[in-house]
Amino acid sequence: MSDFQSEARRARLEPLFASARSLADAASERGKQARERLAASSGLSPQGVDFALLRCLETAPDEAEIATLIRATPSAQVAHVLLSANVFVAAHRAIAIALAASEQVRVRASRREPEMAELLLAGAPGSFQLVDELSPRPGDRLWAYGSDQTMDEVAVTLPAGVALHAHGSGFGVAVLAGTHSDSELSALLRALAEDIVLFDQRGCLSPRVVLLQAEPAVAGGLARELARELAHALAELEQRVPRGQLTVQELSEIAKYRDAAYFTGEVLEAGLGFVTVADTAHSGSWLLPPTGRNIHVLTSANARASLDPHRPLLTSCAFAGDPGLREALRRALPGARLCRFGEMQRPPFDGPVDRREL
Repeated sequence: MSDFQSEARRARLEPLFASARSLADAASERGKQARERLAASSGLSPQGVDFALLRCLETAPDEAEIATLIRATPSAQVAHVLLSANVFVAAHRAIAIALAASEQVRVRASRREPEMAELLLAGAPGSFQLVDELSPRPGDRLWAYGSDQTMDEVAVTLPAGVALHAHGSGFGVAVLAGTHSDSELSALLRALAEDIVLFDQRGCLSPRVVLLQAEPAVAGGLARELARELAHALAELEQRVPRGQLTVQELSEIAKYRDAAYFTGEVLEAGLGFVTVADTAHSGSWLLPPTGRNIHVLTSANARASLDPHRPLLTSCAFAGDPGLREALRRALPGARLCRFGEMQRPPFDGPVDRREL
C-alpha cells in the first residue's frame, strides 16, 4: 500500500472518529440525544448506556492502532457491513474497518438496534450509506456480525466472488493464576465486574467463565472465596449501573441455568445476576451461563489445557498471573485477545475485536 493510499484511508476515518467523540460527550446535545435513543433501543438501563459510551466507545484511538487497522484491512470495490444489535458501540469499529477498505460503504443496521449507526452517520454525513438490504457483487467485501446461525445464512446467499468476513458467536474468559494479595484480588474482581456488567453481558467479548488455576487441594476453597467477593462486587456495581430490560427468552434461559447450577455446585446471588461455582473444569463440560450478568467460576490445575476444547469460541481472555503462563495462553489462543482484567470490552482499535477469523 502506498503512502497516498494509506493517507486516503486515514482521511476517511476522521469524520467517523469526530462523530463518535461528540456522542461520548454527555454534555453535548448529540451526547444527550444518543443516551436517550440508545436507552430505548438497546435494552440497557440509561446508566448502562452512559457507562458503555464512556468506557467502550473508541473516541481517541492512537495513530499506531489506526495504522495497524489500515494495514490489516484489505481493499474492496464496495465494503458492506451487517451489524448486530447486541453491542451498540460495535457499529463504530465495524464501519471504520469498512471505510479503511473502500470509499463506498453500505451499512445495514440491526432492526432491533438501528440507532447507533444512524447517530454516527448524522455526525459524519456522507461517510457511508445506510441501506435496508445489502446487495454485494463480485469484488465486494462483506463484514458481518451476529450469531453463528446468521453467519451460515449469510454465507449461502452471497454471490461467488464476494469476500465474507464473518464474526459469529463467542465469549470471553478470565484466567486467574498465581498468588495475589487481598487488595490485589479485590481490585481484579472489581475490574472484572465492570467487564461483566457492560452491555449486560450480551457481547462476544463479555466474560462468561472465570478459570482459577490452582492445585486441587486448595482450589475449592479459593474458588468459593473468589466467587463470594465477585458476587459482592457485581451487586455493588449494580447500584450504580442497574441491569437493563431482559427479554422473556433471556429470563427463561437464566432460570434454567440457575436450576442446573444448583445440581453441579454453588449458586450465589450477585444483584440480579448470579455467580456459580464448580470445583473442576472438565474438558468439554463447562456449564456456560447465559447473558444477564451471570458468571461461572471453575478451577483447573492446567488452565491452558482446560481452555483448549473451547478455543473456537474464545474471543477474549483476561489474565492475571505469571508472565510465562500469559505467553503460553497467547500462543494457544491465537483468535482471542489477551488483556488485563477490566479491559475485555476495550481492545485496541487495530482491527476486528474478534481475531478468530485471522
